Amino acid sequence: MNLSPEKSAAPLLLASLALLTLWRGLAAWHGNLELYADEAQYWIWSLSPDWGYFSKPPMIAWAIWLGRNLFGDSEFGNSELGVRALSLLLFPLTAWVQFLLMRRLFREHPQRERVAFWSALIFATLPVVSLGSWLITTDAVLLLFWSFSLYFTVAAVETGRWRDWLLLGFMLGLGFLSKYSMAFYGLGFAAWLVLAPQHRALLRNPKPYVAAALALLVLSPNLWWNAQHHFVSVQHTAEISQLDRGLFHPQAMLEFTLAQFAVFGPIAFAGLVWLAARPRQWLSDPRLVFLAAFTFAPLAAFISLSLLSRAFANWAAFSYIAASGLLAGVWLIQQRKRWLMAALAVNLLLAAGMYHLRDITHVLDIQLTRKTDPYKRITGFRALGQEVAQRLQIHPEARLISNDRKLFASLRYYARPYSDTARFLNPGGKLNNHFALSADLRQNPTGEFLLISQNLEASQLAAWFTRVEALTPIRLPLYPDYAPEYQVWLLRDYRPPN
Repeated sequence: MNLSPEKSAAPLLLASLALLTLWRGLAAWHGNLELYADEAQYWIWSLSPDWGYFSKPPMIAWAIWLGRNLFGDSEFGNSELGVRALSLLLFPLTAWVQFLLMRRLFREHPQRERVAFWSALIFATLPVVSLGSWLITTDAVLLLFWSFSLYFTVAAVETGRWRDWLLLGFMLGLGFLSKYSMAFYGLGFAAWLVLAPQHRALLRNPKPYVAAALALLVLSPNLWWNAQHHFVSVQHTAEISQLDRGLFHPQAMLEFTLAQFAVFGPIAFAGLVWLAARPRQWLSDPRLVFLAAFTFAPLAAFISLSLLSRAFANWAAFSYIAASGLLAGVWLIQQRKRWLMAALAVNLLLAAGMYHLRDITHVLDIQLTRKTDPYKRITGFRALGQEVAQRLQIHPEARLISNDRKLFASLRYYARPYSDTARFLNPGGKLNNHFALSADLRQNPTGEFLLISQNLEASQLAAWFTRVEALTPIRLPLYPDYAPEYQVWLLRDYRPPN
């Protein structure tokens, strides 16, 4: 892909993003993957748009609500595409915003178009983006507003206009409504001021503080929702970070760091490690310093978190927006375009493996097992939902219940429309998930119920219900080496323990 310095790269990038999106959409339609439990939970949230939910701020539910209304969400056919549609579109939009960011940041550089083009294309093909485009996650919306925030940071510092500072604050607020880890923007901004002392005068400028206040104002409805619900989102965020665990887990830190080779791509992350070890390659260029600050500061924070408690591999995904620009900028300035092309090729090969693994194994006559199928965690719930729906048809007076959050969410989606009145069995009464907060069986305990579970005993149920009848279990032969079995109980009148 050869671009002259004067020629705009926008048409080529738009064509590339369109082809990528078309490929991903067709592959998703062909693959027909089931929702995983968190996606099903987000779908449930989208049925009742609100300013907050148990574990996340509201943007993910709003995105699914919009996708469902634009692209459909019936009980028949590939309805998962409607749930995930916004994710398929948001990532290329994020890549486009990154292209604009890099064009503005490198506006006086002779390779501006090349740097912007390759930065956006590397980001658009990252493994975390390739997989994320097939799912609907909080990262899909967070990364968009993170990229907008970087763009308006550059614009605001360049122009000093109130408009750009206010737009920055607004985008930060939307980012917080997407995922609370938007707070790491502040860490990146602070690192930038440390590395670029010429900009420390911003600390005496009222405009950044007004932008921060506007971000807080945009977030305030979610804060009010949390205040009305025992601040469950804050408690959940602390719990999943496991900040109360003993200190120092070097193996967990190693696992998190190695996982970044899969998140960012093997060649790309190796290049990033090389740049972290040799800061002289970017410290003399203010544009690269900006990108490095918003790359290495959050990434280092998550590596430290993985050492002290726990961090999931995708938590640092927003770092790779600036990282893609940093890598493209350094390698193009140093005339190492071949490295960019190699990183792009490897990432595309990884994407092809994700999207077409089942087709490849079918052609090669290789039978996938539970150990070899990467999609095993989202396989079987469609069939289980159909079986449960049939049982509910046989017992029309019974309402579906389950005591497992993930199982409840998946059945609520795949057993439609017979699952519309489903309730969550929560004998302990703990507010440890969204359904304990919003669908506890205690709220409507009388009547007949169909319980689907994998870990309850008849003696336990006899203490909680006036009538307990074991029905034929549901067994799903998913793989030659794996056939999960689900208990089915017909129950009546819940008597919650004190």
